[in-house]
Amino acid sequence: MKNSIKISTLGGDRRQVAVIKKLALSYDNIKVWGVKLSSPSETGSAVLYTDIDEAMEGADVLILPLPTSSDGVTLNCPMYEGAAPKLVTLARKIPADCTVIGGRISEAFSKVANERGIKVFDYFESEDFQIKNAYTTAEAALSIAMNTLDRNIRGAKIAVTGYGRIAKHLCSLILALGADVTVAARRSSDLAWARSYGCNTVRISEGSDWLLVLKQGYDVIYNTVPYWLFDRDFLIDVDKSTFIVDLASAPGGVDIRAARELGANVSWATSLPGKYAPRSAGELIAECIDNIIGEGFV
Repeated sequence: MKNSIKISTLGGDRRQVAVIKKLALSYDNIKVWGVKLSSPSETGSAVLYTDIDEAMEGADVLILPLPTSSDGVTLNCPMYEGAAPKLVTLARKIPADCTVIGGRISEAFSKVANERGIKVFDYFESEDFQIKNAYTTAEAALSIAMNTLDRNIRGAKIAVTGYGRIAKHLCSLILALGADVTVAARRSSDLAWARSYGCNTVRISEGSDWLLVLKQGYDVIYNTVPYWLFDRDFLIDVDKSTFIVDLASAPGGVDIRAARELGANVSWATSLPGKYAPRSAGELIAECIDNIIGEGFV
């Protein structure tokens, strides 16, 4: 029975508050540590604890935030005013027979937990989560351009490098708004799909010749490729009015040092779901957690 399961949540940002509120609709026994609430009722029936050990005590399920750690060492708890606890220390304190569910869980934490026989599930590795979270990222990326450009998206000339989950959602959104979209990708199948949806296409190839087409006339370039595509030479030659939005994970696709030295029009847009739509992002995380519990892994 769901209501017999004891859940503890530790740390996190505004997404975690939404996670707690969503789960509180189905689970009665939820302990919370490491977040700030605007009102006592913000997380429903969940109870906020000031002591982390008390919050973990007796837990059947321990829910960690996304990401579990921002530095690989301590728990990600930006809303907590004290010193962040170390992940390895937490792993040693997890109650026996407890199941851990989190996002982008560090190898060090998983290793200690697994050595103690504790099951660890990382919902960030789920394809279902990745697809849905990519949509939130794409919508936030669109919002960045809409709030930055001095013109409509309709008729704007926009390039998207890469054609993964985020790029697919993003192209769908900007095409629907009437943008002139060019997709730059390496695989023939990706280019074929992009063309079938009405995008212009450019093949990413060795060298920099393929970049020539992106240097002039574009209002926005969205990068989703986690590889330096846009180096100093490109940033020197590209139209100064072109707004580059780097959505890629580390190391990103833009030479950061060169961009800053040149004063390039670049936005490094990371962790967008948590910044732009924490409630929706948190509710998605809660759905994944509920599915893991419902599938009998706990």
